[in-house]
Amino acid sequence: MRSLVFRSAGILALAASAQVQAAQTQNASTCVEPAEMHGLVAYFLPTVLDSTIKTCSAHLPSDAFLRTSAPQLVTRLNAGKDAAWPMAKSAFIKISGKGQGDATLERMPEDVLRPFIEAAITTEVAPSIKAKDCKDVNRIAATLEPLPPENLVALVTEILNVAARGDRKIASCPAD
Repeated sequence: MRSLVFRSAGILALAASAQVQAAQTQNASTCVEPAEMHGLVAYFLPTVLDSTIKTCSAHLPSDAFLRTSAPQLVTRLNAGKDAAWPMAKSAFIKISGKGQGDATLERMPEDVLRPFIEAAITTEVAPSIKAKDCKDVNRIAATLEPLPPENLVALVTEILNVAARGDRKIASCPAD
């Protein structure tokens, strides 16, 4: 059960972030701070959920939550994306690896960087979501839908923070 919760949360929360190929072993000075993780989740959750909807729609009945109500949830979550961007950018740069990649991302203009990162996340998410997981993801998403967007983001952030502690690709800093 624990594995299913973490896997489903990861799918909903940033499956792509955990798979960034350029990521390297993180140390304490480059771990993702709780505020950065929150920004990362708040920024990417609508994109990840939208990608999940597209992937799973063909594998779910017509009355499934992901097909009927999840698009409205994406809209509600999108309302917080702009405010989350600065922390999401900081976290994404940390998990993208050290050295030249960081400097290149930091120098990119915002109007280029944001679509670049969105495309990278979407490209990574689609292959990570398997048809066999769609029913589980649908049930979990439907259960979480009544939460206000702020609470949903906070819950997914905390799950990801705990799951990512010590992870070699997206290491989260210990909570205070």
